Amino acid sequence: MGRASISYSNKDYESLRQELLARVPQLTDRWTDFNESDLGVVLLELFCGVGDMLAYYLDAQAAEAFLPTARQRQNVINLCKLIGYRLDTPVAATTTLRFSLPSAMAEDITVPARTVCKARLDDGDVEFETAEDVVIPRNQTSVDVGARQGALKSEEFVGTGDRGQRQALASTSIAQASVRVRVGSTDWEEARFFIDSALDSKHFQIETDGLDITWIIFGDGTHGAIPPVGETVTVEYLETLGSEGNIGRELVTEIVSPVYYNGTRIDLTVTNPVASTGGSDRESLEHAKLQAPAELRSLWKAVTRDDYKALAEGFPGVAKAQVLDANDCANIRYYQVNIAIAPDGGGLPSPILKREIAEFIESRKVITVEVNIFDPSYQSVSVDAEVYVYPTEQIEGARMRVESALREFFAFDKMSFGQPVHFSDVVALLDGVRGVSYVKLYSPASDVEIRPGQIATLGEVRLDIRRAT
Repeated sequence: MGRASISYSNKDYESLRQELLARVPQLTDRWTDFNESDLGVVLLELFCGVGDMLAYYLDAQAAEAFLPTARQRQNVINLCKLIGYRLDTPVAATTTLRFSLPSAMAEDITVPARTVCKARLDDGDVEFETAEDVVIPRNQTSVDVGARQGALKSEEFVGTGDRGQRQALASTSIAQASVRVRVGSTDWEEARFFIDSALDSKHFQIETDGLDITWIIFGDGTHGAIPPVGETVTVEYLETLGSEGNIGRELVTEIVSPVYYNGTRIDLTVTNPVASTGGSDRESLEHAKLQAPAELRSLWKAVTRDDYKALAEGFPGVAKAQVLDANDCANIRYYQVNIAIAPDGGGLPSPILKREIAEFIESRKVITVEVNIFDPSYQSVSVDAEVYVYPTEQIEGARMRVESALREFFAFDKMSFGQPVHFSDVVALLDGVRGVSYVKLYSPASDVEIRPGQIATLGEVRLDIRRAT
């Protein structure tokens, strides 16, 4: 009797059932009842159910071993760690705060770093803290300073003297690059890896796992120092709202931390003359699966055009970037690289974000290259159309669906730098809205060219909704 061959790909319940029932006559001629009520068939189906579940778990476990197919966040984190890539935690939005005096004073007034200000919104308060000391010069009434969104939190624990001591932090929304560690009265420095740390290097590492729990990790006494037994370890960080910290202009109006001069409280007002941008939630698995190989390909050094783009788009707070070379921009020198960046949430990048990404790329570029960071240019595209709906459709309902489709089509996440808006795409979009019979599109009248450094956005919308006859 020849051995039956079971297809490797037939691993679902129904395929296993058919294969096993077909195998029965090769094993015995006494089993002839294959009705569902037969006890043997019941047992066979139970085994098929178990086999189906085991096959699923085996396949799922195998898929978790490869970055493109992994679905569990912790496994993606572990795979990215193998190539030195770390998924971003929530990124704090940044903005510019303007502090103003009611009248000029005869002395300089210092607004210290980490001065807390607040925007009171209907869905909750949004706090910002200044990023550096800033001075209102004598005989002047206002000054601008960069600020990050978030509430300052502090936790304490004691050193155990153990090698590789680990401590979990309470918050699950810690802003990227905001953690500060002090052991006793000495500030310690964050290190991405302990391999270059000496036995007395006051270094710590930060790891965030798949459950968004952030761990502070110390060295083992060979690579990185061990906090002394009983020493107080203080950890400070910003607890951020992520993308919800992207708010409009003129909304920050309250100073939480009073400013004093010679013991006297200074009467200051505050506002944000520009919207806050760059805030984002934790990095998605889809973004990590694309970004990690791109940065590995660049070897974390900026040499080629793709290297600059990969490093810029991997920087926390940057949603998209485009490198403008000599073919795209006049007056550009051979050893100059211009990069346009758009922050998470859209809008313009804050001075803080532009300064930090410039410093980041400066540390990775070829020494002879000059790098300039540019704001994105948003190109407004107006839509003027006659939309004919079926006789049974409500006019206002159809209008809402068409406007919603246009907003989604021109959404910031859907548009890239230099991506043109095709006339045919807009017609197809409107024609595909539920209840629409046909459309006549007057604007745009043809394809809209979007130049390098520009991103298309939805402009004025004029819709004439009519019933088709």
